[in-house]
Amino acid sequence: MKLKSYLSIGTLLAISLNLSACFERPKSHASEKPSSTIEGILEGLSPKNSAKDCASVVLMEDIPPQIQQAALNNNTRNLCFEEFALKHSGISKGPLWVAEYLTPEKVAKKVKRQGEFHAETRLPAAARAELGDYRGSGYDRGHLAPSGNMSTKSAQQDSFSLANMVPQNPKNNQQAWRNIEEAVREIVQNSNEPVYLITGVAFLNAKVATIGANKVFVPSHLYKAVYQPISGVIGAYWIANTASAQAQIISVCDLESKTGVNVFPMLSKGERRQKYDLPTTGAAVDKRGNIANLGRDAANQCSNKLSAAEAAKLATSFSH
Repeated sequence: MKLKSYLSIGTLLAISLNLSACFERPKSHASEKPSSTIEGILEGLSPKNSAKDCASVVLMEDIPPQIQQAALNNNTRNLCFEEFALKHSGISKGPLWVAEYLTPEKVAKKVKRQGEFHAETRLPAAARAELGDYRGSGYDRGHLAPSGNMSTKSAQQDSFSLANMVPQNPKNNQQAWRNIEEAVREIVQNSNEPVYLITGVAFLNAKVATIGANKVFVPSHLYKAVYQPISGVIGAYWIANTASAQAQIISVCDLESKTGVNVFPMLSKGERRQKYDLPTTGAAVDKRGNIANLGRDAANQCSNKLSAAEAAKLATSFSH
């Protein structure tokens, strides 16, 4: 039996608390600053001690996605993990987006799945999901940064934090979404090229379903935006959070129109309008890593590339 309730979008806005963002890191890691050369990009990067350094590991030019709806930025915290970073909402009790930088070296390690689901204790109790919220809900604890992308045991354990989870339809999580995750790893491996990933959620229903005593929001849709900085391959997977849903391949401009989130704000409009034919299963990935360009998305509007001042402001908001 599904134990869920509903909150209207109006209620979501009404309960928003305008708290300043903070950035927290669980443990210390030392490494050199990433090189701007192709060799530096391909080496695979480790996280660092400071928020700014952590951002530089997983975010393009250290700049996070730009959330354009003010209400979604309320009561949020930025969290750093070993191989991913995320923006967590104390309203939805889950991640709004998760950023990864996935390299061929990481994919090649193929660490056996292991880890224990756990509440994220760096978050205040009133702002987080608990394991009990998912029990009997009828929903899976769906990873945004998948455990299969993690290249160490400790990073795998990080990925089982509920701060990296959203309530996901079980069939969706175990079939269509899993196929997308496998396809992305195959793309990286076959092309021998790293990829920036922004994986996130949207709440587009008139009433937002919730689960558990903490009223964890159930997203209506999930997405995974992809950008390969060497070849320029770009696009997004977009899927409804239902049992029968199949992924659509859309441009990141279209994604911005749907969600109000500019996932790659340091790319030009022209780059974000491009749409490539992203495969939706691992078996469909070309063995040489080739992905066809489907052309330019002229139907959807997207914001301008950030100015230097805007980028600096956004980077500062994420790192402090």
